[in-house]
Amino acid sequence: KGQEWTNSTGWVGEYNSHCEWHGVECNKEGVVISLTLGNGGLSGQISGAIGKLTSLCRVDLRDNDLKGSIQREIGNLLDLSSLIVSYNGITGTIPDGLAVLSQFEILHLHSNCLQGTVLRLTFKGQTKASFIADCGSPS
Repeated sequence: KGQEWTNSTGWVGEYNSHCEWHGVECNKEGVVISLTLGNGGLSGQISGAIGKLTSLCRVDLRDNDLKGSIQREIGNLLDLSSLIVSYNGITGTIPDGLAVLSQFEILHLHSNCLQGTVLRLTFKGQTKASFIADCGSPS
């Protein structure tokens, strides 16, 4: 939508590069490596197309109004080290593909309506890894 976004800097310009969009970080080749859009007034669903951003290292979509499920294509993001989707309305099961992501350091799923079993995750740098989930429904 866009009207509810707390910061849409760069997103509305017709000729802006995606690397100039608020919350999008690119490497020097112009490839997206980070999405930091927490508390941004976003609504809708996380698209399976996120799996095409294969150089993505960090995804922070916390505290928005996202619904639907965490798409299984998230398992295509082999460089992903941080996935933070807490405080949304995400439902469904936690995708099995998360278990193969060996770069994980941070995984925050709490305050959603997720169910199922989290497969054993191997966190890179295990002494400083962070995994947060809950078993309840958001109030």
